Amino acid sequence: MFGQIFQFAAVLTDINFNILDQFEIRSRRMPHIVPDPGAMMVTGVTPEQLENTPDSYYSFAKKIREKLLEWSPAIFCGYNIFKFDEPFMRSMFYQNLFPPYLTQINGNKRLDVLPLVRAAEVLQYNSITFPMKKDGKTSKKLEEIALANGFSNHNAHDALGDVLATIFVAELIRERAPIIWQSGINSLSRADFNNLIQGEEWFVVHDHNNGWPVTYPAIEICKTDGNRNSLLYDLQFPIEDIYTNELEKNFKSRFRPFRVAKNSEMPLVIKENEVSQLELTKNYDLDELKTKSKMVRESKIIYEIALSHQKFQKDFEKSPHIEAQIYEDFESFDTNKYLLEEFHQKDINEKLVTVQQMNDERFRSFAKRIIFENFPELMSIQEIQDYKTRINERICSEEEVPWTTKQKAIEQCIKLSETNEENSLELDVLKSYLEGL
Repeated sequence: MFGQIFQFAAVLTDINFNILDQFEIRSRRMPHIVPDPGAMMVTGVTPEQLENTPDSYYSFAKKIREKLLEWSPAIFCGYNIFKFDEPFMRSMFYQNLFPPYLTQINGNKRLDVLPLVRAAEVLQYNSITFPMKKDGKTSKKLEEIALANGFSNHNAHDALGDVLATIFVAELIRERAPIIWQSGINSLSRADFNNLIQGEEWFVVHDHNNGWPVTYPAIEICKTDGNRNSLLYDLQFPIEDIYTNELEKNFKSRFRPFRVAKNSEMPLVIKENEVSQLELTKNYDLDELKTKSKMVRESKIIYEIALSHQKFQKDFEKSPHIEAQIYEDFESFDTNKYLLEEFHQKDINEKLVTVQQMNDERFRSFAKRIIFENFPELMSIQEIQDYKTRINERICSEEEVPWTTKQKAIEQCIKLSETNEENSLELDVLKSYLEGL
């Protein structure tokens, strides 16, 4: 949220993964952003590209939005999009005054391939090849999974190269682990997941569980987190132990009876009529699960305990920085909706009038950033100079701040040079570039 996307690529396919269209674009560095040297070395982005690419971050975001709307409604698919791509894209739209949730509204849905790959290793291990790492564990890196399963000429960490590799792995999962693929397809949105489990006596859930994979028969007890997610009961947990279990351990311990399914992040569910196709679930006593699910539903104590779940959730920490305030005051997005639309549509000379009418400091601040970089003719010489001063103070800050400062980036360059002699020339060029910001 304090960084910037510098390259974006997307490919439109039909249901059989035949390519129908593709789109690729780069962004120029925003004046207040100090790029991360490590990321630049991995992706191969050069200082020249950051400074001389035609599109500003504002026009970059605008063109991406236009293309994605042109393709909509669609299933937006990626590799680790829930934890990485989606938060960055939401932040990009937010900071450029566009609605941030494009991939989740107007019929659009999302599919993350990484959870399907992880599930395949546990539930259908022989379906795809998993390369081994030096520590003896299997790798789930996109470039390594794709290569190990026959995808050649992958331009790793290039945006378009990663998209093509993701398409390859997605098709692989669909062909070799169809039950897992279908479980993802069944939960592409919050509404899809809710409809999927509605009326089910019980179902099987697979959860990556922060690196401790768990597969368990479950029922939904209630909604939680402001009705966004589902609180499930693990039917493997003995009901009688609920009466003596410490209250917090019901939600926090590794072997806990209650687990949360994030309804909008593709919870993987296998329904009762499909469980026999998975080796891991063949030992389930279906009659016993049916009986136990009925007992759990009829237990008042279990429901009373479930209502305590919210007490053990961390309060949302508010940030003093506007970049991190995307999840605050959602009503303001609606009350300022038409002004935000006007900002993009109005003639250049009318944009400032629209900005002055915005009653949200976040939007006014982002609008001023956009104007400074894209429409400086709307600012006085003194305003421009004052803005440059604030930018310089930001990137040269010596305080503990959540963004990359010039000094942090230079220090990172020096550390990288000590362990990457083969890239010393590129790092020297990068260090000189950073010193000149």
